[in-house]
Amino acid sequence: MFFVLSKIFWAVFSPLTLITLLLLAGVCLLALKREKAGRRLIQSGIALFLIGGVLPIGPNLIVYLESQYAAPEPLPEEVAGIIVLGGAVNAERSVLYNQTSLGEDAERLTEMMRLSQIYPKASLVYSGGQGYLRQSSTKESIEVEKLLKNIRFPTDGILFEGLSRNTYENMQLSHDLVHPQAGDKWLLATSAYHMPRSVAVFKKGGWNVIPCPAGYLENGRYFILRDLDVLGNFYKLQVAMKEIVGIIAYSFTGKL
Repeated sequence: MFFVLSKIFWAVFSPLTLITLLLLAGVCLLALKREKAGRRLIQSGIALFLIGGVLPIGPNLIVYLESQYAAPEPLPEEVAGIIVLGGAVNAERSVLYNQTSLGEDAERLTEMMRLSQIYPKASLVYSGGQGYLRQSSTKESIEVEKLLKNIRFPTDGILFEGLSRNTYENMQLSHDLVHPQAGDKWLLATSAYHMPRSVAVFKKGGWNVIPCPAGYLENGRYFILRDLDVLGNFYKLQVAMKEIVGIIAYSFTGKL
């Protein structure tokens, strides 16, 4: 139920969707001769669009999220295992075009490959099912395994967890696979912006993880004004707000 509600909530309250709904509601009220209320909604929608698109709010929020955890320097001498969170591959497009479709978070996959070479004896888990409300014909873990085999990367020692749909299930289902012990050190690889929520969830689940950020969307600097990349600003606002809303929702439901 939590998964379904979270998807419905985000579908309605993501920044661009919310702005669109405000504008549509304003137009409808104007058509119904409720001009004052209609104008207010339209003005609110336009103001939010200008604020989110012109000001670098999204990029600055991404910088904040990405700065919470730095890569460990140096890496530990030994670790019990490495867990990598899904999000690197678009499984449906991979099947549709019969080739692996990598996304903006592909560094999760390349970081997994790098770390596995450093720690060849460590347990390795790739946790990624499908995060859509509709059923998919495949799972991300399946497509990642195909990719690794196609490039002749050894997969015999990798555990592919393919049932998880969100970060909490990544932790829960992976925990059931490997049963980490209290004193074990595990490296956790996911995108830097996703790390605050992920670390909190894993530690709440009693999993001793060391953050290994895998990929950044920003360069670490805050800006008051930057270029007028409206779509880019909104994309990063979308990513950041999804994480922040996720943190709030997970806090209220006791998941972190």
